[in-house]
Amino acid sequence: RVSDRIMQAAAISRAVNARAARVAPSWANRGVPKRCVRTIIARGVPSVSTSPGSAPIETGAVLSPTLVDNPAEYADRKVKLVAIVPGNGAKSFLPFPPGLPQYGAGPDWMEVMRHMAMRLTWVDPGFSMDVFAHDAPMEDIKASARDADVFVCVDIQDKALASDLASALSGVATGAALGCCDVLEAETRVVYQPVTQLRRMEAKLVPWGQANKDLRLMEQVTGLFDRKNHLDLLFLHLLLVDASGVRVPAVDINQDLNLGNVWCIASNCNKQLLECYKNDRCKLSLDCIDACGLNDQVCTYTCIRSYQNDQFQLLARCMLHKHNCLGNDAVRPELPEVLPMTHFRGEPLTHDVAEAIMQGHYGEGEGKKPYSWLAVAGQNPAYDHFPCQYQIWYRGKAKGSFWYNPVFKVQTLDGKEVWRRSDYRCKRGDTPGTFFFSFMDNGVTSLEYWRIVDAADDLSWSLYYYAGAAKVAGQAYIGAVLATKDGKWPGEEHLERIEKSLWEGCGVKLWEMCEVDNCNCGGAPLDPYHAPVMMPSLLDSTDTVLP
Repeated sequence: RVSDRIMQAAAISRAVNARAARVAPSWANRGVPKRCVRTIIARGVPSVSTSPGSAPIETGAVLSPTLVDNPAEYADRKVKLVAIVPGNGAKSFLPFPPGLPQYGAGPDWMEVMRHMAMRLTWVDPGFSMDVFAHDAPMEDIKASARDADVFVCVDIQDKALASDLASALSGVATGAALGCCDVLEAETRVVYQPVTQLRRMEAKLVPWGQANKDLRLMEQVTGLFDRKNHLDLLFLHLLLVDASGVRVPAVDINQDLNLGNVWCIASNCNKQLLECYKNDRCKLSLDCIDACGLNDQVCTYTCIRSYQNDQFQLLARCMLHKHNCLGNDAVRPELPEVLPMTHFRGEPLTHDVAEAIMQGHYGEGEGKKPYSWLAVAGQNPAYDHFPCQYQIWYRGKAKGSFWYNPVFKVQTLDGKEVWRRSDYRCKRGDTPGTFFFSFMDNGVTSLEYWRIVDAADDLSWSLYYYAGAAKVAGQAYIGAVLATKDGKWPGEEHLERIEKSLWEGCGVKLWEMCEVDNCNCGGAPLDPYHAPVMMPSLLDSTDTVLP
């Protein structure tokens, strides 16, 4: 059982980086992400168009170089996927944010999978995916499948079509049929090994063998699909790529422990491990995290915050931060390349003004708030999940110091609601509007790179993009956050600009934004960790950059 507990402790690495910075709706029961997302155009095409004769929509966002010059065009291909999805405008399971009913139903499957194809190239420019509608010429599908390594079929129910597709895809070594009829589901396989009853029997007889690993992989793939959010949809593609034989660092975190990992934990962190076993809440944390399963950062973070205790933090700090017993080395994502806004209120953006934008509505006096911003929606369903995300940015007393104290609500597994806070140290980047954040959460240090993508002149809303990594936890992540004074969506007159800034500035679709639940946000502990030194507020004047 001690070895079992050590194995369970490895699951900590899937969670310790789940930051206390971001949050979303109240559907966080058991930490399972709710569906979140919306639509737009194909590869490289802006998501916002204007009617004939109308003026182009002006934004503060800078067009991402990644959308202008696709890095995949200059990379050697490592792996090719082929996807077949419903055509004719068939809607996917991904909705627009519920606070924007005017946008109607969510994107169709073709749009979603074309965007997934683009996001795969951002994980690795050597990854490519051809996307076909179900009624595309079969010869075109066959031609693409001839040199494909992975196939993905989604929601194909017609059995005659399924039989034709099974034949067309017969030479593809690895693939999954998700939400499809039984004809195609029988074609699910890993390196030509189908998921059959015989393989299931083999897995039971030899639980340490390849058959069991393959079956667990496919259970994980279907489980991710069933969660119905864009992040897990992307991740299941990465799992299939990794299973095909092409290493994907993003999924290394989920590999089994080896003898070296176990020896590192036992020899360096034995005291912390034993202390954890003596503490009921620490043991509950380990068991809870182990039950969360693959890459479920929301669930694992909910476990940690539900049973928060010092023993767990000391174990994680020893096992991961101090000794890196799991051998992880996550790197902050570089793609898409997102640039900060360059001008604000008609003037070039400066470092001081950028910090004043972050400070936002924080301050005392008329029109001020005890916080800077309240998040409306976020792009990452793992991190932008928890309700009532207050953002507090301010300068400190020390020269050059700048702090970020997010405050948010967690719904614990025993049915309670508790407030949690974090403390980020912020450092200016070389370019105004860029910031490097560092913080330690549950024993593990994370480093993040933030950019101010756009902000309204009157500070009615602001848009940020972040990319980060918890190196020893093996996690890398990206996301965008839209914030306002009251946590509500900006008025209709702002939405086109926000949508365009999301796409052109960040490569993010509006349907990827997960709406935050800002109901019942009273009683938040908004006292800053450090003594604030308030900057002149941009709210005090709209005529000049700084009063």
